[in-house]
Amino acid sequence: MKKMIIWSAASLVALLVLVQCKPNNEKTETAKTVETAKENTNSHKIIVKEVLNANAYTYLLATEGEKEYWIAIPKTDVKVGKTYTYEGGMEMKKFESKDLKRTFESVFFVEGLIDPDAPAVTETTTIDPKNTIPDTELSKGITLAKGAISLHDLFSGRDKLEGKTVILTGKVIKFMPDIMSKNWIHLQDGTSYDGFNDITITSLAKVKVDEIVTLKGTVVLNKDLGSGYKYDILIEDAVVVK
Repeated sequence: MKKMIIWSAASLVALLVLVQCKPNNEKTETAKTVETAKENTNSHKIIVKEVLNANAYTYLLATEGEKEYWIAIPKTDVKVGKTYTYEGGMEMKKFESKDLKRTFESVFFVEGLIDPDAPAVTETTTIDPKNTIPDTELSKGITLAKGAISLHDLFSGRDKLEGKTVILTGKVIKFMPDIMSKNWIHLQDGTSYDGFNDITITSLAKVKVDEIVTLKGTVVLNKDLGSGYKYDILIEDAVVVK
């Protein structure tokens, strides 16, 4: 899957962005004050020293060489004492976790950890995304709502859709709440174009991973959020269409 996000490091504050996150009626955690946000552009190898599970996120006290710091990932089972790697991340200072009733002086939000002990996946064929045959068939169980377009149509016609409002129906692949005062949603519907099959959406709505939803928002191209985070295409300020 080719992501629509171009990271200077391969992750989001989520930005998210955008690890599987299953909120399960979770209360979201908000940042009252964001003093500084900056991207960490290196690959990191850490040892987990402490784990704190909140409703939406898992907070990890990590050691990296002589450094010790907190990172946050969508809620995941992580083992104390184990070594993991991750890429990128965005630092948020004075971040308040309402679930934990704690304010972190500094915490890096990353999309997830890579377990070096996980079984390797062997690929027998390398596919050039630019030569990928477009898929116009929706996944089983997904039916476009009235007025909705497929992700194939969105990606293939994005230049003409810039600044316009579109309706999309699909399955929630990722949900990362309360990052930069927005919820970040990754949606797929089974279709693709030029290797792209996943769209990132910002919204105040709360959804669940694996839920099929219809969202209406504005198409924005070449979005630069600062700190090195850029999106080829983004759907902003989306609302749920009943």
